[in-house]
Amino acid sequence: MHSHTFSQPIRTAFVGNGASIYPLHERVATPERFTLVGMADIDPGAKARADAHGVPFFTDHRSLLAAVAPELVVIMTPHPSHPSIAIDALEAGAHVLVEKPMAIQVADADAMIEAARRAKRLLAVNFQHRSRPEIRAAYELLQNGALGKLQHLNMIAVWPRSHKYFRMSTWRGTWNGEGGGVLLNQAPHNLDLICYLLGLPKRTVAWTRTTLHPIETEDTVQAMFEWPNGAIGSLHVSTAESGQPERIEILGTAGRLEITQGGLRFERFEQDLRDFFPTTEEIYNGPGQQAVEVTLPSGWTGSHNDIYANVYAAIREGAALLADGESARMSLELANAITLSSRKEQAVEFPVDRGEYAALLAHLQADALTHH
Repeated sequence: MHSHTFSQPIRTAFVGNGASIYPLHERVATPERFTLVGMADIDPGAKARADAHGVPFFTDHRSLLAAVAPELVVIMTPHPSHPSIAIDALEAGAHVLVEKPMAIQVADADAMIEAARRAKRLLAVNFQHRSRPEIRAAYELLQNGALGKLQHLNMIAVWPRSHKYFRMSTWRGTWNGEGGGVLLNQAPHNLDLICYLLGLPKRTVAWTRTTLHPIETEDTVQAMFEWPNGAIGSLHVSTAESGQPERIEILGTAGRLEITQGGLRFERFEQDLRDFFPTTEEIYNGPGQQAVEVTLPSGWTGSHNDIYANVYAAIREGAALLADGESARMSLELANAITLSSRKEQAVEFPVDRGEYAALLAHLQADALTHH
């Protein structure tokens, strides 16, 4: 490969360019790295956005794929349509960048990953929170064993949403339009960070509730997890609460991490608990602890821009994807497991039984239709 190929922009098509998230993608798909060659949306009104870029517009993504043969397809349609569009794009020979969540049930994510493998194309998912500087730093600390044996994770994320928010787009908060509520719309980044930092749990027990919003799906979730290494943890997310800043706390035998938006606090124990507890003369105290200054890495912004830069490097230079299909599937599997556990009122083990979740989702979707 000659170095001049690095400067070649990637021929890129947008599918679902009528979406509210479109301006974010438009802003970061910079012409020196990405050349827009076409757009598609089932809403003919979205043509104005294609006209603004002087690119052809289609109301069907298959016509777009056939006409312009893009190298990269970016998908920003409502989540239930992600799998079919992604698989069509991969089979047409394009790489895919899909908005989160990649699908609404884990069996569909499996099919997308398999299609990418068969087509030998990249499947990237837009989990830009992985590129927040404090997440990059926390990830490194955990990979390097700085917390000793991991014991506990706690995550709280409250995303206040009004009734008007759900009225603005009628597919929001519905089983057929979204396949879930807070778990599939606001919390995918939170679920992704839990899995990215600690891996997929081995078991969950969870409660999903609809408390203040007039929606079919859940607006509040409380979940408990157990990991293969014995660590345990919990997650609380809601669109029906307010005044609760997002935070992740991770505790290990050698220290404690607290991750907030834009911040990271690391406190190291003077002695690992596995050594301290057996040997100390103390009865009631743990070891002393010191705050350790952690330098946040530069060049990361936690934005769509980081994802696009990474996708460019992956396609042109063979760099590893920041969020590929397989690692992105973990958070969807977690969401499905949480819903399944709440509905069954029992613990759910990983891997999630694909057939069992498919049957539950089909039941919830059919029920919703009969009640309209």
